[in-house]
Amino acid sequence: MGIYPVGEIVKHKMSKKRQNDLLMYSAAQSNILPLTSTCNVRCIFCSHRQNPPDVDSRSISPVAVQDVENMLSFVDPGLPLVIGESVTRIMEGEPFTHPRIREILSLIRKCFPRTRIKITTNGTLLEPGLVEFLSSLGELEITLSLNSAAPENRAILMHDSLAGVAVGAPELLSRCGVEYHGSMVAMPHVTGWEDMARTVRALDRYGARSVRIFLPGHTRYAPPGCQIPGNLYDELARFVERIKKDVAVPVTVEPPGLSDLMARVAGVVPGSPAALVGIKPGDIIESVNGKSPACRVDAFKKVLKAESPEITISRKGQTMRLVLGKNPGAFSGLVMDYDLEPGIARRIVRMVGRHRNRRPLLLTSELGFSIMAAGLHKFLPGEDIPMLAIKNHFFGGSIGCAGLLTVSDMIKAVELYAGATGLLILPAIAFDPEGRDITGCSYMELAEKFSVVVEIIN
Repeated sequence: MGIYPVGEIVKHKMSKKRQNDLLMYSAAQSNILPLTSTCNVRCIFCSHRQNPPDVDSRSISPVAVQDVENMLSFVDPGLPLVIGESVTRIMEGEPFTHPRIREILSLIRKCFPRTRIKITTNGTLLEPGLVEFLSSLGELEITLSLNSAAPENRAILMHDSLAGVAVGAPELLSRCGVEYHGSMVAMPHVTGWEDMARTVRALDRYGARSVRIFLPGHTRYAPPGCQIPGNLYDELARFVERIKKDVAVPVTVEPPGLSDLMARVAGVVPGSPAALVGIKPGDIIESVNGKSPACRVDAFKKVLKAESPEITISRKGQTMRLVLGKNPGAFSGLVMDYDLEPGIARRIVRMVGRHRNRRPLLLTSELGFSIMAAGLHKFLPGEDIPMLAIKNHFFGGSIGCAGLLTVSDMIKAVELYAGATGLLILPAIAFDPEGRDITGCSYMELAEKFSVVVEIIN
């Protein structure tokens, strides 16, 4: 099987001040520490390689230890510290390529002895000495982007010259007692469904806490070999239902394709407090310490914060009350799909209230429309807040998430909207801290073009 062609990543440099601003913003807003944009693989599904040329993505060299120390003054030590992810225009890289990664992790642990560290890695550098070092840090978890447990298939998917190292990482992490989660991008049209099944089974065999399977996307710039079959999501959902019967590890799909806010348990980690009291996938959490959760996110947070919470669940028409033995903030073992932050509805109400004489219009992504509609219906009964799903013309292809919407996409949609509006409510995830989209355009262009008030909701 040949390797599919992929484009080159367009990297934009930025000033030191701009870089520092984004680093501190990531730390303060999301507890994320960007360390480097360097990557040692070349994935055929890499989103950066299909970007239109106008995308304002930024590349950073390995950050100085002093910059990391500065970022640590902005984080919340009560929340996990995240490495290897991005919430800004900074392109995330492979954190273990940073030449001073051990020094950085030691610094974090010295500053915050009890803070959990979460690291996302492709696994190519997880050799025994490094994994033993990670084990010594305590309160650390790895998300391993394995993608295939077969070296030859991982090499196809990721152009990974060290595929054997990564394929051996699950066993090594398990042997060294490092907690980890597995992730993979669904590419059965390249390596086959059986390869995906073998990968899930390998992660299950070596004690992964969970496995998350991502639905890939493609832009209008993707070559034919990288375009995603239109029926892949439905096939993937059926695959997950089948594989769940063969493994103990919770397996979920991202995005989950939700249309309701029912607090349904997606999975339970074997041996966890939730498993020990008998909670099962498919159970619906009706209450936590007597309080009904508004949605999945709310249920998860209520359980997380509580000490030995009493949980009422329903299962096939039967109701059960269980006491889940855990400390406040401790791991429960529940795996829940992400649906909606309950506070979003309250913030929308406040926005609408501030502009009572203006007809609102809530803009959402195509992927987020159904769950947002369910949220408005549940949290704001009787409120008439029209919604508009924005098609992503800029990226095109199968892209439907809010984070990649552009001002030009929003302008096109509002121009075609038949109703009147005086207040546009936009998803914050589409904009950077300065209110600019991924092409550098300000959301205020909408206000100027349509003579409306624009509010950002997060």
